[in-house]
Amino acid sequence: MPLSVLSALARLNIHPWQEASELSELPKDAATQRLASLIARLPAPRWTQTESTAIANRLIRLLPRRSNSDVLSAERPHSLREMTGSAVAKMLICAALVVIVLIIVASRQ
Repeated sequence: MPLSVLSALARLNIHPWQEASELSELPKDAATQRLASLIARLPAPRWTQTESTAIANRLIRLLPRRSNSDVLSAERPHSLREMTGSAVAKMLICAALVVIVLIIVASRQ
């Protein structure tokens, strides 16, 4: 059965939206290393460290990156449109992560 990012993180008792948010705030290398270690902890299928890192690298590239302007814009109130757009963007990113994992798992079978 294909394993999605959401179900994989749920199996590890990790909240997927919170994890995506935290990963997006980390530097790319640290985020990749953290996600690779999570992937390596999954019970099945077992991936090598190289495979886990490659999968994590592809998934991390899909996450939005925080910029310095995000810090400055945090000081002003957000409009409803901006907050809704942000939530939609996160959902689309997570959906893309799910599709990528499904493709990777399907190609391994």
